Amino acid sequence: MELQQKLPADIFFPEIDDATKQFIDATRAQSRVLPDDEPHPMTFNVEAIRRLNPEARAAFRYIWEREQLRYEEFQRRKRLVN
Repeated sequence: MELQQKLPADIFFPEIDDATKQFIDATRAQSRVLPDDEPHPMTFNVEAIRRLNPEARAAFRYIWEREQLRYEEFQRRKRLVN
């Protein structure tokens, strides 16, 4: 599924390594966010992203894309039900 919202195309987001993905996923699994909680779009500050180092931008992109996908899937299911 292609995301409806996009990150700025003029900012370079390097690929994220598997170890960092696993760390982020494990941290999310241990968080207090319930899987059934209604997701919300994740906002961001473009200028703040520009100041991040490449590793932080890669992690941000991974988290943002995952949360945006979760939000868009929720919205799609909600439209199907209504």
